[in-house]
Amino acid sequence: MLFFLIFSLAAVGDVSEDLPAQPEVRIQDFSIFEPVDRDEYILGAGDVLQLVVEGGLSEVMLISGLSPISPCQVSGDGRIQIQGVGQLDVMGMTITQAEAALQQLARLYYRRVTIGLSLLQPRTVKVWITGMVARPGQYTLYVINRVSDLVSAAGGMSSYSSRTGWMVTASGDSVFVDLHFDPNTGRPVSDPFVDGGAGVVFELVRSPVYVVRPGIRNYNDAYAVPEVEIWDASPGETIEELMYRIGGITGDVDLARSTLITSRGPAPVWLPNQGFADQLVQAGDTLRLVVHGNDIYVAGAVHQRGIISYTPGASVRVYVERAGGKVYNASLGGTTVTRDGVQIASGEEALNTEALPGDVIEVPYNWVAQHAQEIGILATVVGITSVIINLSR
Repeated sequence: MLFFLIFSLAAVGDVSEDLPAQPEVRIQDFSIFEPVDRDEYILGAGDVLQLVVEGGLSEVMLISGLSPISPCQVSGDGRIQIQGVGQLDVMGMTITQAEAALQQLARLYYRRVTIGLSLLQPRTVKVWITGMVARPGQYTLYVINRVSDLVSAAGGMSSYSSRTGWMVTASGDSVFVDLHFDPNTGRPVSDPFVDGGAGVVFELVRSPVYVVRPGIRNYNDAYAVPEVEIWDASPGETIEELMYRIGGITGDVDLARSTLITSRGPAPVWLPNQGFADQLVQAGDTLRLVVHGNDIYVAGAVHQRGIISYTPGASVRVYVERAGGKVYNASLGGTTVTRDGVQIASGEEALNTEALPGDVIEVPYNWVAQHAQEIGILATVVGITSVIINLSR
């Protein structure tokens, strides 16, 4: 009886339009945060949707229980329940299609209502990953996650892991996975969305190419800790093509000092006035990239030893001043500059050298400070000898 009364009030004239409305809520205020494409994402059990009534609510809507903003979850049978409107089967629909169907259903009761629907939280799925990853096993991810996200959740690729593999869905279909980067898009070649109940496997790389990227230098000995990556070799591939396939050229790579180490000996990566070398990369080759950070390391007899941000064009003398300047017993004339583990300058030449990212500057202590212990022992011996001589008199 109550439902019939509500329906009658909504159908007679524009009663609902003349009543005071609540503050207006625009649908687009929420849809911009939607993490998926509304016209491609297929709704399924477990998705959490958000319903927004645009233009405010009339008294009739409030009596029926309809809220201006309300979440609803897709049930196991693919339906959503909206208070004051009813049930709607959205299984297999896109968000846009479900919104249109909801709009049509709602207008059976409220003639001029506008209702929007957006994805508040995607459903989760359980996926297995095996093979050459750090932590094989079962993981729970959102359905909008891709295989690369699954690899990250599993701790990343193991050493000697191929970047290609397969995802076998619960229905038995096989989907090829290729996490090498496409030079044209800058994205993985094939990185499909994870599928509930699927299993992903990555096998051992059969034709490896080694890529060595030195890490952050140790403060004390300026040694660059190497970070080794292993990628699948591609027949007939040049150095430039390999660089883009493994993720492109980052701003911290010094191509002019990088080398390709082959069985025939080292070869340059970059040639002056030419660009990338035409050298082909073969299985077993090692691409050694010289990577510099954005910091200068100042050590020794300065007031504030540590890391200083790099400034293009600044000399070593400038960085010594930024480190608080030399201490009273420093030997500024003995300053050294170490680059890639090799001392490149010392003394006055070092102070006037332009520092580059990753350089280590060391200001030594003077001779007296360096030999303070020996001088102390000598002074003690002299003092004792003097006492003995005086006593013998």
